Amino acid sequence: MPTVESSIATALFTRAASLVLSPVHPVAWPNVNFVPPTSKRYLRVTHFVNTTDRLYIGSDDPHQHQGILQIMVCAPLNSGEAAARETAGLVANHFAVDQRLISGSVSVEITKRPNIASALITDTEIQIPVSIAYRCEA
Repeated sequence: MPTVESSIATALFTRAASLVLSPVHPVAWPNVNFVPPTSKRYLRVTHFVNTTDRLYIGSDDPHQHQGILQIMVCAPLNSGEAAARETAGLVANHFAVDQRLISGSVSVEITKRPNIASALITDTEIQIPVSIAYRCEA
């Protein structure tokens, strides 16, 4: 039986994998070899786990697990910000507030509208982080 932690990641990653964009944006998954496409348009997924809180007195009672799934929208340098920001909005819309994602017996809830941050500029690309807050009681 999968752990709560791996079930949470599976629920989040499955939802992220179901996102269909036009044009298609390849996805860089955590700890999976990835070569950015020549177009430099892609998504990078990172899972940030936060603290686990004890909600009840009983030692076998559920705990609250929470964290952030971050999807970085990447686009080529000097291509403007508008298209990348539009893609970030589509990513955010894909994770609706109060949406429940299921993996096995674990239910993960999106707790609020995803945050779209300011653009980050590197030597080769523009990156716009989309941060998706979640919690799970298990």
